[in-house]
Amino acid sequence: MTNAPFSWFCRPSRLKLPTVLIFFRSNQIFVTIPLALYVILLHAGALLGALPPPANPLEGGLLYQSLFGWAATQPFFSALTAAMLLFIQAVTVNSLADEFRLMSERNWFPGLFYVLAASAFPEFLFVSAPLVAATFVPFALYRIFNAYQKPNVSKTIFDGALWIGVASLFCPSALWLLVAAYAAYGLVQVFRLQERFVFLVGAFVPLFLAWLWYFWADRGGDFRSTQWGSLFQVYHFDMSIDTKGILKLGLVCFILLIFLGGLGSFYARKSIQSQKFVSVLYRFLAVGGASVLLQNELHWERMILPSAAMGIFLSLSFQSIRNRLLAELSHLAILLFIFYIQFADFFLNLTNSIF
Repeated sequence: MTNAPFSWFCRPSRLKLPTVLIFFRSNQIFVTIPLALYVILLHAGALLGALPPPANPLEGGLLYQSLFGWAATQPFFSALTAAMLLFIQAVTVNSLADEFRLMSERNWFPGLFYVLAASAFPEFLFVSAPLVAATFVPFALYRIFNAYQKPNVSKTIFDGALWIGVASLFCPSALWLLVAAYAAYGLVQVFRLQERFVFLVGAFVPLFLAWLWYFWADRGGDFRSTQWGSLFQVYHFDMSIDTKGILKLGLVCFILLIFLGGLGSFYARKSIQSQKFVSVLYRFLAVGGASVLLQNELHWERMILPSAAMGIFLSLSFQSIRNRLLAELSHLAILLFIFYIQFADFFLNLTNSIF
């Protein structure tokens, strides 16, 4: 029987399935190499020119327009810059999870799944105002977590609000995250009246300094209209959604079901401190998701803002899967679905030409 045709392939010990997660179960620094390759893999379509940039990109704040205005006419460098930013953000999110022991086992899952969440849609693969603003969100979360049951946290509270204020200079809707940060400080610390005032000052300082600069350049009116004019809007629901929009909405709903279904497991067997931090992440996820609907036009790029919380929750979900084969297959299925969304137009055109 050992010489039977194809018997070598049928031996269970010789069967090899695609494995990705195994590389990220370690917490060693060399894992940044496969993490960089993972970023390149998910951004390959944009980097190779197979995916076009968004036809109707989000304008962003005046600071974004000043520093990244070139991105609209340079698709390759826009995609390259987005990939580099995403890698830096993934390392930062992973360091955040390690620093505050959000995972039961220290590994690179938070960085991996942050990349997965922030690369899900074609609009995410190019430089955008929410992508740049998302760089500052982990720093705000770090300062919030660092305030847990500590005395004299005025500086920490000031810094947390300051980082979100800076993020709003690139993407004005990031200012809504101040609501999540305000509630978060009430969770991790006794939020006294004086410290609430410090929080407001921290959020106000970057906005005031930026306005002062543009006022000096005789553009104070432009700053006010750009930073504040689009904050209080209501999304006009359009039922004429295309196939790609349905696929995107389906993936968002699927991920939300994972988060809601794992609500109990995220809190199970964790210290009070870790449970508080999970609650903070839920608030950032809820406010960041709601801010997408506080606009009169849907821009999928806005969903990058709560990606730090999404990446950590996805990593917690996959870490809780005891069967490693099931975890690998689940990750592969999500990865293939993301590739299908990215290249949906190509596949739809191919299907139409065949049938």
